[in-house]
Amino acid sequence: MSLIYRDYDQEGLDAQYNLRPLVPYHPRIFERYIRDSAVVVETYPCTLDVAYGEQPGERLDIFPADDSDPSPVVVFIHGGYWRNKDKSDYRYLAPAFVQAGVTFVGVNYTLAPHASMDEIVRQNRAAIAWLSANIADHGGDPERIHITGHSAGGHLVAMLMATDWTELCGRPNVLAGAAAISGLFDLEPIQKCYLNETLGMDEAEATRNSPLLMQPTADIPLILSLGGEETPEYHRQQGDFEQRWGSQLTTISTVEMLGLTHYDVIDHLGHPGSGLYQAVIAQVQGSKP
Repeated sequence: MSLIYRDYDQEGLDAQYNLRPLVPYHPRIFERYIRDSAVVVETYPCTLDVAYGEQPGERLDIFPADDSDPSPVVVFIHGGYWRNKDKSDYRYLAPAFVQAGVTFVGVNYTLAPHASMDEIVRQNRAAIAWLSANIADHGGDPERIHITGHSAGGHLVAMLMATDWTELCGRPNVLAGAAAISGLFDLEPIQKCYLNETLGMDEAEATRNSPLLMQPTADIPLILSLGGEETPEYHRQQGDFEQRWGSQLTTISTVEMLGLTHYDVIDHLGHPGSGLYQAVIAQVQGSKP
């Protein structure tokens, strides 16, 4: 077969982004996500499926902080290659933040093929704009919104960082910090691999939604992290992005997650003892006025 991207032929490129065969026990991990999230909903106060837009997929969950003062906000954007998963799968991440005095928000968006990449990015921007205008009503501080995301969610975190918020929010920036976990920042290989059968991107759409080709609109701190056992393309994506955006940001840091796969690295965002969680909490605490 001929090469279609860098040193990869079609089979090789598809293998770099087809992660489930690399973690054969992934169904049990997904089952645990759902089981633990159901327990969290039964245990912690929350407001679920709040509409931030008119589309059925434009919904978010709010888990208010234990602290009664206006609290910092951590937003989580789920992955699933923009075509599967749901915010409800990741509610299990909320307790570690709520107990630390942080409001936790999980965001949904319409999945491909029912939404284009352009539309998915628009919806996530709308979610942040809604939070900027309304999170104070739920005990959150709109001046201290930190965004986190996993995989496709990491891509969306970077796209939000590259957004000029003036038209949506009346000011150029509404974000206090960000963390992209196992993020995808270069959509050229995505457009050329099997994933595009669902995503349906043309070259122009992939280009205008590739954070690697963009720059942040505000100098906010950024954390990057991925599992040590993830594929070379995932490591290449993060390395190229860190190099490109590192010159644009005063604070950009990486958290090594050795021995972890794409599917268990995200657990560490909700583990108070993990390096990833500690990095995010330090960022949140650093935004305190």
